[in-house]
Amino acid sequence: MRFIHIARSAVLNWFATASTLLVSYFLAPFLIHRLGNIEYGIWVLALSTTGYLYLLDLGLRSSILRFVSRAHAAGDHDEASRIVSAVLWVRLMIGGLILLIATILSTCFPRLFRLPEELWTSSRQALFIIGLTISLTMPMSAIGAVLSALNRYDLQSYISLLQLAIRSAGIVLVVHWGKGIVGIALCELVAALTSNVVMVTITRHIYPALRIRLKIPSRRVLRPLWSYGSYSFILLVSLQLVYQADNLIVGIFVSAAGVTLYSIGNSLCRYSQQLFSAVTNTFVPVASVYESSGAQARLRALYLNGTRAVLVLSLPVLLTLIIRAQSFISLWIGPQYSRPSGRVTTVLTLALMLAVINSTASSIAIGIEKHKLVAIWALLEASLNLLLSIVLVRKMGLMGVALGTLVPSIIINLVLWPLYIPRILEVRRSEFFTAILAPVGLCAGPFAVASLLANTYLPPRSMTGFLCQTVVLLAIFYITVFAFYWDSVKNELFPRMKQVIVGVRE
Repeated sequence: MRFIHIARSAVLNWFATASTLLVSYFLAPFLIHRLGNIEYGIWVLALSTTGYLYLLDLGLRSSILRFVSRAHAAGDHDEASRIVSAVLWVRLMIGGLILLIATILSTCFPRLFRLPEELWTSSRQALFIIGLTISLTMPMSAIGAVLSALNRYDLQSYISLLQLAIRSAGIVLVVHWGKGIVGIALCELVAALTSNVVMVTITRHIYPALRIRLKIPSRRVLRPLWSYGSYSFILLVSLQLVYQADNLIVGIFVSAAGVTLYSIGNSLCRYSQQLFSAVTNTFVPVASVYESSGAQARLRALYLNGTRAVLVLSLPVLLTLIIRAQSFISLWIGPQYSRPSGRVTTVLTLALMLAVINSTASSIAIGIEKHKLVAIWALLEASLNLLLSIVLVRKMGLMGVALGTLVPSIIINLVLWPLYIPRILEVRRSEFFTAILAPVGLCAGPFAVASLLANTYLPPRSMTGFLCQTVVLLAIFYITVFAFYWDSVKNELFPRMKQVIVGVRE
């Protein structure tokens, strides 16, 4: 798989994700101030509750990425067709189950979180519509996952931008018309259905050899899917607990208004995580192809170069959130949110930074079917997160929930991952430190110091001032990186960037 193809998919997928996050940046304060803390908190709770319905995928999407990418690379289109048909049939059944569960959840949702009675009807309707969206798109996205298996994240990016445009315009209009969270949920439904129809159409055009046959799949086809997908399912459950359980714990033990305060920091970290995952997710099918062809040296290079690239991309964002979260939130949402939400953001970002260090290794492990132990670790992390958050929220409130996320992340990412990487890749721990972590960390030093000084002695008075400071600080970081890696930048990066730009235009 050529570098230009891998890089083009990563760049476009990152651009689509960045566009989504940019829109979210403008929508979040708009929705909070238009809906109010309580109704916005209810919307976050509805999304967090229904988010667990995605777990009913049972890891089948990752199975498509693994087995369809291998079958396509081998030219076995009949096998790829059998796999996709089997997953589609199972997901149709799951879609019906999701609709039933969403109906039940919508009836007990207001009482579970002790919501104000005047918002019971709208909260029930919004949750049901979100569940309906998931149930309808679950089968369709099985076919769309084929694009990921073919590493056509470029096409997925265009479709994501279409969905983003429909969703954003619709939300602004319905909120302006006073339709509240029910109107927002309907916008999500229309945007998701439209983008999935387009994705299915494009997939059939890109992969005409794919033949869909809706019938009960055989055990021969399902057995490897379940075997591989079961551990992916554990990963999904664990990630969902880590990303969504915090909001639910705050909703149960604090209040719906507290969810708004916590979700500001939590969403900033989730936005950042999505930004970096947009790059690392493209490594999964690439690793699968390399592993099937026995290209161990390429897997090693993918890990080293991918980790270095992700750290260079992520560290400025993460350090900005750690050092300047309160200043940013004060200008973004309002001064009253800066201290509670800013402290939460700092702690959660530290946990995210540790996870980002091993994100490339995690994607490769999934791609080469070495993710069983990773899934067990993820479940351990999620369980500790849930337990600590419930214990600490009673004593420390929002900060207790955030610390409940940080402590397990330290154990998993600083203790267990360094022991596992040498087992699946030909990379020594000392090599990772000397070739990646130490150099990139040193390059980030001047940026961190400058950010701290700017935040202390030149606090921005407006968002424009904050952004201008950030641009200058980013320049410091990337000038340092380019100077440190100048030979590699001049001889390798610039020529390849030119190839990627030409490829994107084509």
